Amino acid sequence: MPGFYDDALDIGSQEVMALTDPRDGEYRVHAVHHPGQSFILPESIGASVTLSVDDVLTAKN
Repeated sequence: MPGFYDDALDIGSQEVMALTDPRDGEYRVHAVHHPGQSFILPESIGASVTLSVDDVLTAKN
């Protein structure tokens, strides 16, 4: 069962890419999210977590 460390966030200058569904050493799903949007982390982390792209980008700095 995939866990938190099997999923990843790639935080770019003005976007967040959620990489999920790891198989054979690759992430099969790449979802790009932009400022003003929110997204839900995969259920594989064991909780329902919704993040704001603005909050993630602010925390990065």
